[in-house]
Amino acid sequence: MKKLFLTAAVALFFAFNAHALVVNGSSTVTVQGDNIKQADQNAKTGALINALYNYFSRQAEEQGGEVPEITSEYFKFIRSYKIVDRRYSHGTITYSVIADVDKLSLSDVNYMIKSRTDNAVYVIDSAHDTYETNSAIANALKKYSFSTKKQMEFLSSVADSAIPDLVYSAFQNSAAQYLFDIKAETSFSGGKCTATLNVRIAGKAKEYPSQKTSGEGTGQSQASCIATAIYNAMELALYSVREGAIPAPSLDRELTKITLTAANYANFATPKNLMETLKNKTFITSYSIKGFAEKSLDVEAEIYVSPDMLLKKLQGIEKNYGFKASKLEGGNILLDFTPQE
Repeated sequence: MKKLFLTAAVALFFAFNAHALVVNGSSTVTVQGDNIKQADQNAKTGALINALYNYFSRQAEEQGGEVPEITSEYFKFIRSYKIVDRRYSHGTITYSVIADVDKLSLSDVNYMIKSRTDNAVYVIDSAHDTYETNSAIANALKKYSFSTKKQMEFLSSVADSAIPDLVYSAFQNSAAQYLFDIKAETSFSGGKCTATLNVRIAGKAKEYPSQKTSGEGTGQSQASCIATAIYNAMELALYSVREGAIPAPSLDRELTKITLTAANYANFATPKNLMETLKNKTFITSYSIKGFAEKSLDVEAEIYVSPDMLLKKLQGIEKNYGFKASKLEGGNILLDFTPQE
């Protein structure tokens, strides 16, 4: 099992400028064999991910909302970073970083997530803790919008411990939002099997009502039969969880279309480059040119945020890119590149 330890540091937040924020994160990774280079890269990646996780966690605490699942795709929101600590000790590599993130782009990044999920990890106490069983649990969680991408990292920190305090401590130090502590009793006879689950559920700040469910399965293979029964029982438990204590993440807003009219630019590349910048910053998700004339360009853009929110965001960067944003009739937006005195 790949031993990967990602420890989220307590975030320190400092104002950098109107649209940037400095956050910190750290990560410690165990070197596997002699592959120091890979462990070094994993530790640095983990530190950057944890810095972003700390940002979203703080935002969720202060403003409400959810913490998205952080992946390397979010690195485009990091303007720059500085390594403040990098060390090797007792077979592990530790990185600590300070990252300068683009606060303006991150402010509505949740609208860009096409598949909203909660991050979850689990432990199972069963005589049949097999590959098939774990796949069944992961598939059930996925069906109810719980991602298990942090599972391997979490299990590495648990180190096969059956001590509840150690399991819950590892969960608290993980990037997961929820822990499912599953106890399973199973039986198999004549191609039929049953599974009874007692599922204890914990968040970072509280525990949720436990779920006790049963499921049945059939099959000639004991492993596959029991996995089916556990899946069916787990599905019932998760259905109750989503209907009650932990509702599924809200669906994304629908895409809307808006026309951006660029005018009075020096050359065609200026508004075209700006559109690419807006797409990279996730201000818009896509764009296409509708028409153009001398020093005037109409662009149809798709957005998740409201036109008023987009206008506000554009006004926040207009000085940096040499235009002035204003609202046109019908809710569309003018980007005027006339040089300012």
